[in-house]
Parts: sequence; C-alpha cells; structure tokens
Amino acid sequence: WESAVLFPEYVARAVHQGMEENDILPQMIATETRISGLDYRSLASTPTEEEKQLNLVAEGAAIPETRVHTQENLVQLHKRGRMLVASYEAIQFQRLDLFSVTLRQIGAYISRMQVADAIDVLQNGDGNENAAPVYTVGTDPIAGTAGTLTYEALVDFWSQFSPYAMNTLVVGDAMARILKLPEMQDGTAGLTFQGTGQLVTPMGATLLRSSAVPSGTILGLDRNYALEMVRASDVLVEYDKLIDRQLERAAVTSIAGFAKIFPPAAKVLQIGPAPAEPEEP
Repeated sequence: WESAVLFPEYVARAVHQGMEENDILPQMIATETRISGLDYRSLASTPTEEEKQLNLVAEGAAIPETRVHTQENLVQLHKRGRMLVASYEAIQFQRLDLFSVTLRQIGAYISRMQVADAIDVLQNGDGNENAAPVYTVGTDPIAGTAGTLTYEALVDFWSQFSPYAMNTLVVGDAMARILKLPEMQDGTAGLTFQGTGQLVTPMGATLLRSSAVPSGTILGLDRNYALEMVRASDVLVEYDKLIDRQLERAAVTSIAGFAKIFPPAAKVLQIGPAPAEPEEP
C-alpha cells in the first residue's frame, strides 16, 4: 500500500492551516520581508522632532532631508521545527483526520513561538539598542498605584504614543485586569458584545492575548510602524522512510526573525504584582 499521510504537500498544507488558526502575528507586524539567505540588515530612520514637521519650503530653497540607513547589527533569525515519526501501522490503520490534527498542532506551536520571538523583539529590541521604553503604574507620567490597573493609567499610557497611535495591546495575565475595569463593563459594552461578538477595548485598540507577555505587563504598539517580520523560508517539509524499522518521518521547519522599524511605536506598561488580599481573621 502507498499512503499519502506524510506526503510533503499534505504535511505542508496541514501545518500551514495550524499556523493560520488563531494566529495573531498578522495583527502585530507592519510588513513581511522574504529573503533567500541567513543575513539581513533592516532599515532605520530616526528623525528628530524638527524633522518630523514638514515646514514650508521657499521657492528654490533646499528641501529638508530624512535619512534612511541600514541597522548596525543583523536581524537574528530563528529556526523552528518538529520531526513527525509514524509507524507503517499507525499510518495504514488510522484515518487522515487524526494526522491532520497532529500536524495542525505542530503548525500552532511554530506560530506560537514566532509570536514569542516578536514580543521579545518589541520589548527588548532587535540588538540595535532599541528596546521599548518602560512606564510603570504609579510613576510619572502614569497615574495610579503600583500593582493596580485603572482606566486612568491606560489613558496616560495611550497619551505617550504621539505622534503614533496605540492601536494594539498585547497582554498576558493582564487581560483579566483590563476586562474587569468598570469602564469595560458598562451597558454600552455589553450591548456591543451581544450585538457583534466584539469586546469593547481601551481606546479602541485591538486586544491580543499571548502567554509570552511577562506577568503584570502590557505591550502597546502601533502595528502600522512598529515591527518587520523577516522570513528566510516558508514551511519546509522533508520526508523519508526507515525501512529497517518500518517508520515514516517528516521534518517540518520554518526560519523567521523580527526587526523593529520605528522604535517609539512600541512601549511597555508595567502594572506590577496585584496587591495581596487581606487575610481573614
């Protein structure tokens, strides 16, 4: 018998499907660059406040310049993959649907790790001294008390993004704190959720959840300007058989990395640990 279970095209299609299910990367990146090698330098432009203002230019006068240059350090690429090994018996006597679930799960794992890489670059930089500025609740200019999230603190955080727009929030365990805010539980929010299935979010920003975000941390960004995804290879599938043990194997790999485009377009808000509840007497 000849089985198509581990046929490379079938495997690649199933892994792609798993990567695309519940994938939040497209809502975090501004652009995707595909390269054919392992070395890549991103572009950078760091205009001053004066250069951001397009002043009037007199007739015959020189037009002000905005310089674009390559980054000093290369973009770090990560190879993610998994080897799927199945016996002849497992392939022959099981339905394709079961293998599709396993392959989709591998795709979901790859996507999840790429999201973790993206969050790390947004927060800590891509190696070119461009880590995101960190603001702390209860410390100027963020109002409130450390360890407690308020809508006022979110508004103060939002106001730090000018001239960019805080249109995306990536959170971990802080998701529950945001949704428990009184402003997120009013009648209008409930009607919107019942009517459209969409949660009302702070300042209209898209709310994304990932376990890769550190505890008590909110990562805000302008997804139109913050992050570039560099893909060195799409999903690559290699297939072989070990006839001495009657096993079929499929290696699934993907190589990608991330670079910051405009560092001020991403910022971090530290809430701090939640205050301890008083002990009952």
